[in-house]
Amino acid sequence: MAKKDLSSGNGMIDLGQSEELRVPKTAEIVADRIRKRIIAGELAEGDSLPPEGQLMEQFGISRPTLREAFRILETERLIAVSRGSRTGARVSPPQVSSVSRYASYVLQSKGVRVPDIFEARLAIELFVVRRLSRDASKARIARLRGETNRLEALNAAGETRAFIVGLTEFHQVLVEVGGNQTLLFVMQMLQNLMQEVHLRLLTRHREDSAGDARKAVKSLDRLIDLIEAGDAEEAARHWRLHLINANKKVPYEGTLLDLLNG
Repeated sequence: MAKKDLSSGNGMIDLGQSEELRVPKTAEIVADRIRKRIIAGELAEGDSLPPEGQLMEQFGISRPTLREAFRILETERLIAVSRGSRTGARVSPPQVSSVSRYASYVLQSKGVRVPDIFEARLAIELFVVRRLSRDASKARIARLRGETNRLEALNAAGETRAFIVGLTEFHQVLVEVGGNQTLLFVMQMLQNLMQEVHLRLLTRHREDSAGDARKAVKSLDRLIDLIEAGDAEEAARHWRLHLINANKKVPYEGTLLDLLNG
């Protein structure tokens, strides 16, 4: 296949009149180099960046340029700068928590309704349950059973709030042992939001919280049994009904904004 000739006849590359190449500022280039080292794990959490003088010499830049690079990285929450401190800038690797709160704000501002996030969780977890059932290692099963044992202990102790938090955490652990890191990131990003939603909804519906808790744990145990048996379709069917029924117990058709700010 012949290569397309992009030359304009004078040795220059013609990208078209609408294309404008923006040359990055020096501070952006410096920030990018430091950012890549943080993301690659070459700089660990809590590590101090070299002193300003050393960095200025290393990159051949002025102090204002270096501090502009620091501001970029600080805005991205990749470093924390202690003003007036000899320790200077410390590394803070990317954290899910950095985007979790902002994601909640975005969903609220979009007028997203509560059933919408439950439906998204259903889609993610049914995929994970089927995948897990086809590769149910002993370690994965043990991890899940450890969570249900913890939930049983919390319920027996009457720790209602901790039980609710633990129940939402089970959903995250389920996705975690499923092995798909991208889906896990999505679940982690929504974790705090889901916990808050559950707490708000269950505060409004307290008819038989202890009985519901026992039924919930029994249902989780049933799911784990089906996964361990390798019955992917039955596990997915059971989990679909579990999630639908759980959502029916705390009916709410309003928006996240109304629920969380009402």
